[in-house]
Amino acid sequence: MTPNPYRAPLLAAGPPVASASRSRVTQAGMRDAGRGAVPVPPADERRPRRARRVRSGIWTALAGHGLAVALPLLPAILTDDPGPVFAIGGVAAQLLLAAFVVALGIARTVRRDGAGGVGLAIGWLAGAPVAAIAGLFVLAALAI
Repeated sequence: MTPNPYRAPLLAAGPPVASASRSRVTQAGMRDAGRGAVPVPPADERRPRRARRVRSGIWTALAGHGLAVALPLLPAILTDDPGPVFAIGGVAAQLLLAAFVVALGIARTVRRDGAGGVGLAIGWLAGAPVAAIAGLFVLAALAI
């Protein structure tokens, strides 16, 4: 068999050494970034902050659903035929909310706040059926 010309040559030396500019965690739980030791927060302190960001994202999305159901009421009440106006306004508001949640979730993830993006997604998914049912009740109340 002939040797494969696309195979990388074998290295005679060992693996490359990590650069000195990278930070590392010392035995005492301190992060050494070349500028001095900085204490690393324990894992139990990081977890509540992440849970708070997820809850914040969930409540933001649920508040958006509340606005998406309530805001189309104003033009619906001011017209002669409120049903179709509320239905079209409600669907448009939910579509705008979905686009806003996706954009804000991507922006938070890019800023390394994945917990906030996950909270937005959870809140939007949890609030969509509730907003649909609330919208149907409002639509039925407008029809009376």
